[in-house]
Amino acid sequence: MTMDKKYPSRSEYRRSNGLKKSFYQRWWFWIIIILLIVGGGAGGYYLYSHSQENASNVQKKNTTSKAKPKKKKKSVTASGITLKQYNSIYISDKDGLSLDVLTKFFGKSVTSTVSKVNDKQTNMETWSKVANGTKDSKLVVQFYNDHAIEKIISGLTVNRSSKISLADYAKIDNNQTTDQVTQTLGKPNYYSETNIDGTTNTTYKYTTGLDGEDGANCTINFTNGNVSGKSQTGLK
Repeated sequence: MTMDKKYPSRSEYRRSNGLKKSFYQRWWFWIIIILLIVGGGAGGYYLYSHSQENASNVQKKNTTSKAKPKKKKKSVTASGITLKQYNSIYISDKDGLSLDVLTKFFGKSVTSTVSKVNDKQTNMETWSKVANGTKDSKLVVQFYNDHAIEKIISGLTVNRSSKISLADYAKIDNNQTTDQVTQTLGKPNYYSETNIDGTTNTTYKYTTGLDGEDGANCTINFTNGNVSGKSQTGLK
């Protein structure tokens, strides 16, 4: 009976013949390669992300360092003096606004009249540019001893849903408020107001959108905010 010949294993064969594994066949070689690849990729990613962050910071710095253009200050009266601005003019013979304050706010008046009353200077100043007004619209402010005591705005354009009739005018009674009057007649074309010795007198004039003859108009007077008188011409 013939015995099967036993062949040496690969490792036994290499040892018996004095052969050694090549370095790239060693397990530790491939572990080193893997570590280098992983480490190199992470390092590359870090350098890339860091460079991108620096570039972004530089761009932001350059953007914020640019001076923002200053907006040109728009003149208060560029589109004309408004009714809201008229209402904001504080009048009083004791501490009303001065001419200097209104000049800074509205600009220099187009006409000025100066006189004296009881040795105190009186100024009548007129500004011609009124928003939503006719070509003859204007703002007039009277000063006594450099305090605004009277203000007038006229020539305002008003769009009415219906014409003001004599019957509408008849609905206005004494002691009604300014709000009640405007609810009945609408907004006026003319406002005036004085404040002397603590008493406020206000006048509303209606000159357009009236049912009546040519030149028809009506006027409502108020004392301290309540109707104290009225008059009309040419209403039907």
